[in-house]
Amino acid sequence: MPSYKLYYFPIKVRAEPARFVFAAAGVKYEDIRISFDDWPSHKQKMPFRQMPVLEVDGKQLSQSYAIVRYLANEFGLGGKDKWEAAEADQYTGAVEDLLGPVIRFYFESDEKRKAEGLKKFKEENAPAILPDLETALGKNSSGFLVGSGLTYADLCLLTLLEVMDGMLSKEDVSAVLSSYPNVQKHRQKIESLPKIAEWIKARPATDY
Repeated sequence: MPSYKLYYFPIKVRAEPARFVFAAAGVKYEDIRISFDDWPSHKQKMPFRQMPVLEVDGKQLSQSYAIVRYLANEFGLGGKDKWEAAEADQYTGAVEDLLGPVIRFYFESDEKRKAEGLKKFKEENAPAILPDLETALGKNSSGFLVGSGLTYADLCLLTLLEVMDGMLSKEDVSAVLSSYPNVQKHRQKIESLPKIAEWIKARPATDY
């Protein structure tokens, strides 16, 4: 078995899908969390000067979705065939179309632009993506996004909802998700998977 190290900040956001994949696969790894204060001393050692970074037997891989796809394919969570793999990639891309705006307005320092970003997310970004995720989950009797079993797409969607919990108010989260019961049921389903539930219980507590 290769030696795995995952480097990221002490938050969920971009690394939690990979952590979920490790948990679901039951594969051990070093979950290395670098504080924001310590990041400058590590930055030049990382590909593209950013994190997360996955290290496999000393080789480094950057970009969060490249990392999670690699791990999912290694551990049987990347889809059962090429079409399912493409579908998982499709849904993961859709999740990124929502996660990116959330991160941007949350860390926006200008209060006016922050409010505008939140408004756009609620009125434009979310309504452009969530209906299709809702429909996909409604059509798939398994309750997963792709095929009959868990893929990394499910874990990316779960991470998005967790990050929304930390970066939006409860009222805003409720307003965004109220019309999408299948998305909410999906979260409950994935969180209740034994290995995922075990990780959620054991992981360090973070706001997002």
